[in-house]
Amino acid sequence: MTRLVFEDLTVEQMHGMADGLLRAGQYDLAQKMYGALQTVTEGRRADVLVRKGIAASPHKRTPMLLDVLDALEAFRGTAYVSNGLATWNKILPFFYDPEFVALAARHAGLLPIPNWHWNLQTVAWAVRQAEHVPGDFVELGVFRGHTTLFTAEYVGFGAWPKTWWLYDTFEGIPQDQLDAGWDKVNQGTYGGGAFSFEEVRDRFAGFGNIRVIKGRVPEILTEAAPERIAFLHMDLNNATAEVAALDALFDRLSPGGVIVFDDYCWMASRAQHEAEKAWFAARGLEILPLPTGQGVFVKGA
Repeated sequence: MTRLVFEDLTVEQMHGMADGLLRAGQYDLAQKMYGALQTVTEGRRADVLVRKGIAASPHKRTPMLLDVLDALEAFRGTAYVSNGLATWNKILPFFYDPEFVALAARHAGLLPIPNWHWNLQTVAWAVRQAEHVPGDFVELGVFRGHTTLFTAEYVGFGAWPKTWWLYDTFEGIPQDQLDAGWDKVNQGTYGGGAFSFEEVRDRFAGFGNIRVIKGRVPEILTEAAPERIAFLHMDLNNATAEVAALDALFDRLSPGGVIVFDDYCWMASRAQHEAEKAWFAARGLEILPLPTGQGVFVKGA
């Protein structure tokens, strides 16, 4: 039997083998091979990390994502591929931040979507912008806690004199709030979206200033919610609850406060996009749409 030793392979051979493993559905082996490549390909850091991210969250589109990545790289520019987002010849600043890379990889298993770096960077930016704005932080729609956990660890939120309030039913989207067609998307991507409140609560046990609250939005907001808000992450995956949350919380958002809408520009979330666009337009305001699928709003004075 021939024993394969990485030191006997060229970088190109290792790269080709890792891609072959990824296409063959050998995701764990592919991740290990890409991990080995990380140590010897500093000049190709981005393409290795993108592939490693694809392998970390496999789904039916995995071969397509690799095909898109290969096509973009043929132009000899740095490429990046995620679910619904591909960039070419763009700076990828998060890949040159070792702490960001390590935390994103550590928590990737909590989200069934590969390479969420751009989206995480948007949230991390917004949180830092809101650090000195009066008020607490709020997340509506928590899933398994991925985004807040990453961001809280990344910015060192445990030492901040603020509280982060996390709300979710932990039972999926209520039937009377489901947007048309979303049930199929929700089931296909999130397995229905029901998961353990206790699991998520325990995930944040190390943070004394993060509260995980079980309840339906908007009703739960009348029972427990901060009086002033500096940052709001909206991720309820339905228009009814998100508009009701805006009605309940927008006046509590301090000047300089930031709202990140997780689903504002996703095609599957058009109902949210149209409802929120109209809500802001009625007040002479506008959400900034982003190619990540998110939207951002910063409240003026």
